[in-house]
Amino acid sequence: MRATVLSNIVLDEIISRDNSTIQSLGGPASYCGITARKFGFDTTLFTHFGKDLDTKYLEYLEKHEISLHASYNSDLPTTRFVLKNFENNRELILESNCSPFDIEEVKKVKSDCWIVSPVFDEVPSDILEYFTTRREKNEFIMLDPQGYTRVADPTGRISIRKSMDLPINNLDGIKLDNLEISCFTEGLQAIDGMKKIHSKYKIDHVMYTEDRTIHLLENERHYWLNVPRTDTPDSTGLGDIIVSSFACSIIKEKDPVWAICFAAGALTAALQTREIGIQKVPHKSAIEENASYYYNILNYEKI
Repeated sequence: MRATVLSNIVLDEIISRDNSTIQSLGGPASYCGITARKFGFDTTLFTHFGKDLDTKYLEYLEKHEISLHASYNSDLPTTRFVLKNFENNRELILESNCSPFDIEEVKKVKSDCWIVSPVFDEVPSDILEYFTTRREKNEFIMLDPQGYTRVADPTGRISIRKSMDLPINNLDGIKLDNLEISCFTEGLQAIDGMKKIHSKYKIDHVMYTEDRTIHLLENERHYWLNVPRTDTPDSTGLGDIIVSSFACSIIKEKDPVWAICFAAGALTAALQTREIGIQKVPHKSAIEENASYYYNILNYEKI
């Protein structure tokens, strides 16, 4: 099975709560890509980066058997973020932004699973529209709209738009957090927001994450799991791990119940590593063990 991650590679400067700093390969291209490999998918990154990217990061991806789509070099510098972790939140600062994708590049690629997860404006809306109107029937399209909802002030500090609309009708899945779901639903959150996304955009699988709870709305059924709180120095990439685990699981298992359990299992396993940056992507055995546990305690209701 083939998975393609549509997202620019990121270099993160991560500042932990104890003020220690590391530089890490990051962004959904890395977190989703490596997670998809853990699930056994042949994984390709549809991504752009600049000549400033150290070859050690490309060697790291190659070591994990992740391929790069042919058109990846850019004259612009690699996308870079500074992430400052605080006790209950974090601050995100955009330092540089690489080039966007061209729809003609995307049309040449075939994949069983597309994870569309821009970090900052690199996936134009015409590509989303292409997926909703001309994609192959056997492709699963999963969207994390984080990069669309972000806006940067003149200093690069990131905030979230209050509202927006995108051509996302009939995608297979979407994952949103508190601020993102409010952005798409004019202030709605939780179940009301999920129902609005499902009915307005006709998306089959709507995921919503709040703190340590993962929700899934699918076919008028609401599932949710509470993940134990774990003291971790860095939350970077957790949402990407959830997205990739869910998308890969639903393709393999053909079952949304197992998919949300694997997503929660991957989140728990990532938190349990207590690692910073890309090192937190967990092993498949840890994900499977947690998923089996969550399958037996899954919460469910008809709505």
